[in-house]
Amino acid sequence: MEHLKMLRLLSYLLGLLIFPSVQGGIASNSKDQSLCVLQDAPTQCGSFCLATLNPISDNIQKRLDEIEAGQRALNDSFKMTMTITKEDFVNSIQALQNARLDRMEELRTLTITSDANDELKSQVNTLKDTIKDLQSQLEISEGQTKSKEDILKVKEEDLKVRDEQISILTTQIEAIEKIKSELSSQRFELRNIDDKLKISEGQVKIKEDIFKVKEGQIKSQHEHLKNRDEQISDLRTQINSIDNIKSELSSQLSELQKTYDILPDSCPSDSPNGIYQIKLPGLEPFEVPCASSPSGWTVIQRRIDGSENFERNWHDYKSGFGNISGEFFIGLEKLHRMTEARPHELYIKLGMVNGSTSYAHYDDFKIGSEEELYELKNLGKYSGEAGDSLTENEHQKFSTIDRDNDNAIYINCAFSNGAWWHNACSYSTLNGQYSKYGVGEMGIHWSSWHIYEELSLTFVEMMIRPKPL
Repeated sequence: MEHLKMLRLLSYLLGLLIFPSVQGGIASNSKDQSLCVLQDAPTQCGSFCLATLNPISDNIQKRLDEIEAGQRALNDSFKMTMTITKEDFVNSIQALQNARLDRMEELRTLTITSDANDELKSQVNTLKDTIKDLQSQLEISEGQTKSKEDILKVKEEDLKVRDEQISILTTQIEAIEKIKSELSSQRFELRNIDDKLKISEGQVKIKEDIFKVKEGQIKSQHEHLKNRDEQISDLRTQINSIDNIKSELSSQLSELQKTYDILPDSCPSDSPNGIYQIKLPGLEPFEVPCASSPSGWTVIQRRIDGSENFERNWHDYKSGFGNISGEFFIGLEKLHRMTEARPHELYIKLGMVNGSTSYAHYDDFKIGSEEELYELKNLGKYSGEAGDSLTENEHQKFSTIDRDNDNAIYINCAFSNGAWWHNACSYSTLNGQYSKYGVGEMGIHWSSWHIYEELSLTFVEMMIRPKPL
């Protein structure tokens, strides 16, 4: 009986020695194991739970081996206790009794831990089964993965083939787009051609209509041609009549030519005052007023009443203007032709508003051509009563309001003094503005006869005649 109690005490002592190590193992892993074991291992643990449970399982196995080793040591200790002396055993019992109260609570904990250990073993077994299932699933997944890799390789090959096909198709599409662009251009050209054809068709239709109209006109003309013979006969009769008239006109023209040939080139010297026809070389016959006092003079300019405007341009002074029975200017071209053919004298009659008269005479008057701007080339000697107000204008070119040929720098003298052979303006301005009252600074002046510039002449008559040989 004492040996049985001793064995029980030794067993309890052995349990106390083994329990702390087991409790430590459980304590170190119980938190992680509870997190995994209490959940659905196959669906939730996965590879993490396997990695966590494998060390716990190894630790548990290690502890079980330690327990077996402890049991073996207990058997050995039991055998050794058989040799322990009674005095040592009493001391041991005394020590154990002193710790009994403290160990009772530990015993309860050990009992709970033992129950937990059984439950843990059960969970470990469950986990081992779960691990086996997961490993099986892993093998299946690896097989499926390998199969999928093979499929992926096949698909990659397919993709390469498809890429090549896509490249070929892209090239074909580009070629098609190019063809489409060319076709679009051709369509545009075809549309233009169609439009042109439509226009041409319209033009053809118009021409057909014109052709039909022409046919009608031709038919009408054929009908008219039937009557043309009579008309032609009448026309022949008229032509014969016209030929007769031409013959008569030719005879009259011949007579006129004979008359032109005998026309004088200046006024006759033994004829009374009047209008006469003269003929100059290169010009058609024209009429001039002739004066008989003194006799044989041709009037080339006249100012009597202001009825004619003398503010004229170059063309008018070249050709002449006015009424030869009243105020007029004969024309520079005629003067040039007359004075070039043979030497002429110039006679100028002057009159004031008070009735007084005077004159100036120059014995060699000559005018240049238009190329020479109708220069006053010669005057000859002066004689008369009015004084010489023209010699300073000798060798000067003619100026009009539109042709400034004078020597004045800042002005055109023709604007203020009328057209004339101005130098730097002039002492004589016989083509100036007419004033019936006989006053005006821009009027008709012959400064050597009247001192005051405000006076303006009311009568001027310029005449020429050929010099006697």
